[in-house]
Formats: sequence, structure tokens, C-alpha cells
Amino acid sequence: MNITTESQFGDLAPYYDELMHMVPYEQWVEYVMVLFGFVEHTPHNVLDCACGTGNVTLELAKNHLKVTGVDLSQPMIEVAQQKAAKLATPLPVRFLQADLTAFDLGETFDSATCLYDSLNYILEPNALQSAFGCIASHVEPNGVFVFDMNSEYALQADLFSQRNYDPRQALHYDWRASYDPPTRVCSVEMKFERNQPDGSQQVFYEMHRERAYSLAEIETMLHATGWQLLNVFDAYTLNRPHGRSERWFFVARRVK
Repeated sequence: MNITTESQFGDLAPYYDELMHMVPYEQWVEYVMVLFGFVEHTPHNVLDCACGTGNVTLELAKNHLKVTGVDLSQPMIEVAQQKAAKLATPLPVRFLQADLTAFDLGETFDSATCLYDSLNYILEPNALQSAFGCIASHVEPNGVFVFDMNSEYALQADLFSQRNYDPRQALHYDWRASYDPPTRVCSVEMKFERNQPDGSQQVFYEMHRERAYSLAEIETMLHATGWQLLNVFDAYTLNRPHGRSERWFFVARRVK
């Protein structure tokens, strides 16, 4: 048995797609395209922030878009690059390692995305505002940014305590979540067990933390970094958020 520890997305990177196999990425991107259309914006060249293993990036590219995916985790970027290289029909994508709070690609895009509560992983308000500013510096005036974030309701509702020991699957996990109201941080201790082809078992642990931000805080940060908040939606709808909304989707326009 091989046991290792890693903070976030290290040992998990090779198995991330196996873990997320039920996620409807195609439908996610369809919804994102609806949001672009809702504000009468036609994307062509997209910056996909916190792209992970590139699932959303690749789905965006299938919509005849040129897409650059960036992520903090080099192991995740390497998986994304390998997936793109294996495509029978190449797509106009590239993947780069970057810290959203401090990066400069030396170019701009007409659109940006950041999905699957990636921005909640930024635990300090000043750092989140820096991320909004860095993304803004990479988006042309009148460009549009679509992103999502988990609400405080979601982080304190114990939605992240999960277990899966299905014998039909090679990857098993046990997640234990706790929420700290003073800091608004949800910590998730994750244990993974992966049965290997040779009969051995790899066990590894990760600690994931997400911070809750209010709608007012997010709008203030966006305004301070050159964005105009156009819309906020209850996830996967065109409805306004409500008290039990677990995920919010934001649509912002670059104004300066």
C-alpha cells in the first residue's frame, strides 16, 4: 500500500476525471453560452481560468472558440495537455500554469470563464480582488466574464461530506467537511483509495478549503477592478438567487 499526502490536486490529478465522470460538462458549457448570449456577447477568444484538467476548456473549444486554459496546479495542467494531444481532431486550445492572483500572459481575450467554485478556493478577500484584477487585465474593454461561486448556504450545509465505496469503481473516497462561521471557511478532509491494476492500493489525502463571500462583497470587488456586474443567477437557470441557492453564476462586463 502506497500512502501519500498532498494539499490540493497533486496525487488526485491523474484520477480527477475518474472522480468527476458524472459531471455534465457539455451542459455546463451550453449554459455558459446561454449566459454570453443573454448579454448579447459573442465570444471568440476565451480565457478559461482555473481550468483543471481542461474539461470545460475543451467543451468551449468544440463551440468553435479559441481557448486558453490556465490553472495553478501543474499536475492538472499536464493532464489537460495530454488529453488535448490525444484528440483525433485537434482543437484550438492551449494550457498554461498560472496563479490567478498574480499572472501576466502578455495578451488579451474577448471573454473569460471560471467555473466549479474555483474562486472560492481563494481564501483572502484581497487575493480574490487581485484575481478579479488580473483577469480584467487580460480581457478587452466590453469583454465578458462568466464565473460561478458557491454560496455560504452551500458551504455551511454539509454538502461536501461524502463517501463512495462502490466496489464497481477503482477510486473510493471519504470526505469530511466542517464549516467555521467566523472565517466563513469550509474545510474538507479528503481520503482517497485507488485500486491499482497490479492489485496494490494507493491511499492519499488532500485538504481542500473554500471561503464564502457575500453577493455584495463580490460586486464591490468587481467594481473596484474594472468590471460592471450585469447579472447574478441561481445556477443553471435565469432566475435570481434566493436564500437556498447553492451556487451563483455571475456575468460581468469589462468597463475600464
